[in-house]
Amino acid sequence: MRIVPIFAVALAVAMINWTAAPAFAQSAKVARVDMKAPPPRLPNGKPDFSGNWTRPAARDMTENSSNANGTSVKGEPNPLPFTPWGQAQWDNYNPVENGDFAGSCMPFGWIRSFHPHPMQIIQNNEWIAFLFEQSTMFQLVNTEGLPHRKDWAPSWFGDSRGHWEGDTLVIDVVNFNGHATLGTVGHPASDQAHLTMTFERPDIGRLLFTWVLEDPQTYTRPIKNERVFVYTPNVELMEYACMENNLQSLLDGAITPWLGPTEKPSVVPARWEWTSFDLTRPQTYAGVVKELTWERDQIATAKIDVSGKVYDVMLGFPVRMDFRGIAEEDVGPGTTLTFQAVAGRQNPTDLRAQTLTVGKLTRDMR
Repeated sequence: MRIVPIFAVALAVAMINWTAAPAFAQSAKVARVDMKAPPPRLPNGKPDFSGNWTRPAARDMTENSSNANGTSVKGEPNPLPFTPWGQAQWDNYNPVENGDFAGSCMPFGWIRSFHPHPMQIIQNNEWIAFLFEQSTMFQLVNTEGLPHRKDWAPSWFGDSRGHWEGDTLVIDVVNFNGHATLGTVGHPASDQAHLTMTFERPDIGRLLFTWVLEDPQTYTRPIKNERVFVYTPNVELMEYACMENNLQSLLDGAITPWLGPTEKPSVVPARWEWTSFDLTRPQTYAGVVKELTWERDQIATAKIDVSGKVYDVMLGFPVRMDFRGIAEEDVGPGTTLTFQAVAGRQNPTDLRAQTLTVGKLTRDMR
């Protein structure tokens, strides 16, 4: 069963005459643009980030990509440095069984909003507005260095305040509700998270976006992501009617409704937890699958014959394997697999896969 995607109805909408737009903002004035020219400036001399920005796909915070359109993303090494609480959230993320807030048309939060649909920025001396086509969301951030608000309820996007450090815009965000994940694959964040985002425009054509997340409940150290956006002045935002298109699927059960976070112990039995394995000595194995147990809502394990010796191997989580392009039939009995794994501390015939190769496709299972 594949995860049901979110569909959108797109109707063109008029652009906002929010402030005097520079010649480089999306408008009837746009003609040919020298993408390497110096960036436009606001009346106060700061860089103007106004315009429509194409962004790289960043579904997984451990992905890296450099794309032909000039966009790129540099993520964290896999696995992320989870705390025990964070590891349980990561292990339990299963939008097929528990639903996903995005499929239920909830706000996406900052990081997940930067993917995948177009985004327009409109800016003046005191404010910057991020208009996301996704679910017709927006965020308006003051850039004058104001303090965080007092007594505001926690929210999906948190409390955002901006200030300038030279030509770099820094947006500091606190007071999250802890419901939003960082990307489609489900990397978690808690209500203790502190997000710092920076934006730089070295020339007309590029916007350099970096974020750092400090979240001691979820990660043992700050995690970071660097991205390059590309100016696309001829792209216009369109209406995105999430609930209009998802409501019937939610009612029919084709999309599992998201009813809020749940605190559950990890779905991984103690036998298969990472702490049960010697992580210092990964090895590469190649063998034939003899038996496969594919627990759709939990884990996938297999008995694999490696040169006459049979190992019990935890392959990973079906929902995550599916996301990364590995289906049940790809690892069924009779399949020859190459995989990197670590051995159990108590039972060396227990293996937990770190990477899995099916044909020419290699994917990280962590």
